[in-house]
Amino acid sequence: MRISTTQIYTRGLNNILNQQRLTSRIQQQIATGKRVMSPSDDPVSAARIDLMRHRIDVTERFQINKDAAINQLSLEENVLSNVISNLQQVRELQVRVGNEALSDNDRKMIGQEVSSLLTELEGLANTRDVNGRYLFSGGKTLAKAFTKNASGNYIYNGDSTIRQLDISSGIRIKLNDSGSDIFMRIPNGNGRFTVSDPLPANTGSIRSSVGNIIDESSYVEDNYTISFVQNTAGDMVVMVSGATSGNVIPPSGLADDAPVYQEGQDFNFNGISLSLKGQPAVGDNLSVQPSINESIFSTVQSIAKNMNSSSNTDGDKARILSENGRLLSQVDSAIENILIVQSEIGSRLKLADVAHEVNEDFILSSQEALSALENLDLAEAAVNLNSQTILLQASQQSFTRIQGLSLFNFL
Repeated sequence: MRISTTQIYTRGLNNILNQQRLTSRIQQQIATGKRVMSPSDDPVSAARIDLMRHRIDVTERFQINKDAAINQLSLEENVLSNVISNLQQVRELQVRVGNEALSDNDRKMIGQEVSSLLTELEGLANTRDVNGRYLFSGGKTLAKAFTKNASGNYIYNGDSTIRQLDISSGIRIKLNDSGSDIFMRIPNGNGRFTVSDPLPANTGSIRSSVGNIIDESSYVEDNYTISFVQNTAGDMVVMVSGATSGNVIPPSGLADDAPVYQEGQDFNFNGISLSLKGQPAVGDNLSVQPSINESIFSTVQSIAKNMNSSSNTDGDKARILSENGRLLSQVDSAIENILIVQSEIGSRLKLADVAHEVNEDFILSSQEALSALENLDLAEAAVNLNSQTILLQASQQSFTRIQGLSLFNFL
């Protein structure tokens, strides 16, 4: 087989260029510290490197989400702590006006303090986050959460949307709580029923405790009227009737069969227990109705209004004291409701801490896997560079000697 001079030159040059390419690649690996610089270097490893980088990027975004969630929940927790402090001040003032020795002017001065606390409470409920979005408006974060309508009643302008955010693989956290659930849905009375004076107002001094349910199995939810009438013997007796239950005490509906009123003694019917105080007038009534939801704002408004009421008659005094007890129970219900929400926020913050640890561990393990796939063994690379340099030099020297060979040299 004939090998032309051109072929000899071409093959020799190609061999030198190939050795130079291999030597240059090792030099670049040492300079960058990377074993795989392009997919062609190691297609399988390159694919796994891309996967590890993607996992790290996603997990780092989870960490950013987690930080945002912690900031949002911490803000809400702090605001609710201030709301509880506000309501506790209202409660202290409400307890103070329970002193029967206070004059109307004393109670009105305390009522002014309550009105100031109501303004502060409204401001807390309309708190905005660092982005200027209302904290308790649900999904309508640009709408002011609570405002007063033309009648002076507070209304909720948000919705019940609960925003959620992924903070780790498979872990999603609630970022907010509905302002309606926190501020607008507080059961009045004792949470099961409420006792109040019906209209027209009573003329006697009869008043009732908030009451409680002593027997769930016997409790019948109904609109009850407690009436104070005289029997034929001239005794003051107590009668109870329900809108749907009919005559409860006595079942006959006759005053002569009804029990005689005894001040301070527990009065029980259909699983309900009340403590009645004061002296009723003939024809006085009390209403017992199932609890309905009221807002925290309306409760505080009612407290201020009650403190500004005049106590000119025994009936006025009894109504004020009875209302004090009912509203005090509602404030306690509001505080309890917020404490439950705070407890849930605390659980979410703990979940965020768990997500942080999970994310950190995942990032660390992914970075270790990425390093093993991508980073160069410098000792091995130095040996390879030395070997490759020797091969390059050998190629260059052999080419130099071969190119000098010619048949004319021997003639």
